[in-house]
Amino acid sequence: MFNVVTIAREYGSGGADIGRKVAELLNWECVDKQILEHATETEKVDSKWAESADEHSYAWWERVMYGFRKGDPSLMTAGAPAATPVDYDAMQKITASVIQHAADAGNCVIIGRSSQCVLHRHPHVLHVSIYAPLAAKLERMKLRHPHEKDLHALLQKKDADRARYTHTYYGCDGLDRKLYHLCLNSSLGVDICADIIVKILQISNGA
Repeated sequence: MFNVVTIAREYGSGGADIGRKVAELLNWECVDKQILEHATETEKVDSKWAESADEHSYAWWERVMYGFRKGDPSLMTAGAPAATPVDYDAMQKITASVIQHAADAGNCVIIGRSSQCVLHRHPHVLHVSIYAPLAAKLERMKLRHPHEKDLHALLQKKDADRARYTHTYYGCDGLDRKLYHLCLNSSLGVDICADIIVKILQISNGA
């Protein structure tokens, strides 16, 4: 029986919209920006920094350079404002904790943040990957980033950041289809993709 859905998504694919629609159809909680809100409220993390740190990890050269300066790469907190008591590594731990607690409670859809890796041993989680053709992703990004001059470069950077986050903290390749029960092309439409996911849940759960 599945009572949790994770949504991995290419940037610009509309995966978050699909996840929110699934949660709406099932009357489940959608766990997305709530992770950042938790970090801001309970961990006293600067809200703007938390948003910029979302699904980010340090590049190897950042750790090396910091290690040369401080003598211990594990102490790295570069990139965080002085008032923020955490770094990217601590944000990852906060994020994983929120994801785990949400899964334990059940009846939720979790958007991104390598949740398919955090919960890969959880028996009651349906893992979904959302992708889309490049042209469709760029078209969707025009609405989100109307002033961006190089959408293609931004798309590559966002996907690279997410891929590095998944590999750095979980040793996984987010494109590995073996991580997922279902891969969907969002060009089918948000409603159709959401309906497919809900139908699979209903059949799997004997509804």
